[in-house]
Amino acid sequence: MDPFEEFEFKPLTDGLGFHKKKQANPAPEESFVATPRIKKDQGLELIEESSTDPLRPPLPRKKATTTSLPPTPGGLTEVGGDGTSSAAVDEILKTLQKNRRLDFDKSTAKQKITGTAAKEEFKKTTFSFSAALLDGMLVVAASLLCMIILLVVTKVDLIGNLTNPDSQGMIYLATFSLFAGVSFIYLTVNRIFVGCTPGEWAFDQRIGRPEELNKAAYSLKVVARSLVVIATGFVILPILSVLFNKDITGSITGAQLFKKA
Repeated sequence: MDPFEEFEFKPLTDGLGFHKKKQANPAPEESFVATPRIKKDQGLELIEESSTDPLRPPLPRKKATTTSLPPTPGGLTEVGGDGTSSAAVDEILKTLQKNRRLDFDKSTAKQKITGTAAKEEFKKTTFSFSAALLDGMLVVAASLLCMIILLVVTKVDLIGNLTNPDSQGMIYLATFSLFAGVSFIYLTVNRIFVGCTPGEWAFDQRIGRPEELNKAAYSLKVVARSLVVIATGFVILPILSVLFNKDITGSITGAQLFKKA
């Protein structure tokens, strides 16, 4: 084996002969330094042993052993051998369950109390001028709206007919009938479906008790009350009710007027 096979000769002066082909017989006056050459395979092995690849995944670690205990009433699994965490979880679950039971009992008691008070919070009352005034304004506004629509459709001169009525006075009867019809619809519809008119609602009044709202007899009583009030001219029975401090219309028809206590 040639002893110079694993050695490489390089010139001491930079740039001499690197861009040219090597000469077969170098000049005797040039001095060279022999440097050992490491084999390719041996160098790769050294590189692999001395360095680590940052992209290489780490070796799998051994899984930690855990002790699984029977599940708690809340569905949690207890981990640990000392029992401290399991005791804390049990206490939390017991506290939550206790609070939930107390809240449920309080809500049930409140509903019972509210239901009892709802039956006793209404008492019989009489005619209210403020509620009647508000209802009267709404009825007059609705009557005027209906009259405007009627005049636009029929193209009748209302002022001329009112100033020059016929011999029977049918124009006055027609005007009163329009007002009475709107009043009947206003009173009946609101009281049957809601239990009170907007004026009565504003002053905490209603016709009948809340539990009577869905009964058939209640609707008949409301219709009868509206007819009696319209037939007496909207004024006579309310004035008598105020004088005697009694709901006379409710006593006649059975649709009593109530107010919140």
